[in-house]
Amino acid sequence: MKSMSNSSYEEHINNELSLLSSNFVVKTYKRADADDWPIFEKGKDVRIQIQWNKKNIYEFIVESDFWRQRNTNKEDREYMRMMAEPKIKSLKNALVKKK
Repeated sequence: MKSMSNSSYEEHINNELSLLSSNFVVKTYKRADADDWPIFEKGKDVRIQIQWNKKNIYEFIVESDFWRQRNTNKEDREYMRMMAEPKIKSLKNALVKKK
């Protein structure tokens, strides 16, 4: 089983994507268009954009605290990874298919 560090959701996504390719960039925005993201709560949520060579390929909304907090206990680490792994896996699969 893979060892789980106490890294934040943000750090985990960045680390995993950097292992796949240096072409991935993760951008964090404090704002979102209300028409595109009606669930977005300003001041509480952040909009995450994953880019490949400066082109937006994946975007999602997450609570700011959840995105940035370090996961110091086992349950938090497991939950964060449960949220992150499907995103990472889909990006990895797209990268493999592209090659």
